[in-house]
Amino acid sequence: MTVEIDQSGKFEQLNTHTVIACANGKSSAIWISASVKRTLIQKLRKSLIPRKDLVSILFAVLIFVLLEDLDDLPGVLIIDEEYTGKNKIIEESLRKLLADKSRKRWQGQIRFKQVGKLSSAHKLAWKVHRAKKRPIDVKKILEDDILQLLI
Repeated sequence: MTVEIDQSGKFEQLNTHTVIACANGKSSAIWISASVKRTLIQKLRKSLIPRKDLVSILFAVLIFVLLEDLDDLPGVLIIDEEYTGKNKIIEESLRKLLADKSRKRWQGQIRFKQVGKLSSAHKLAWKVHRAKKRPIDVKKILEDDILQLLI
């Protein structure tokens, strides 16, 4: 099984919320508010995580949170190339989270490519991001959801 993942509203854009969605026949999305992103960035700048890698690592954490809600982990993850040159840190962070924190053992592949506007993941992420308020079926991510995974 292959799952595509896309983001709408980049994490480093602190004036808008971020949506990360996946699709493979079934779709799922998570939503994080601008205020929670600002608080996280402010707290994590004081941590040992290098500033240059902070957003990439947070992106990987959000992908992990999204995948945790799936019944079965996919064999192949296709992640939209959001952060050029940071694919290695995203993959390493995601694999570490999947190995250490996941209740499921995963040995799948991670690929980075442009998923495109016709992708179901892109359409879902864009639709949720454009909504005036968060749809009820989209999981809202709080500060503690992220911080507990980084500790």
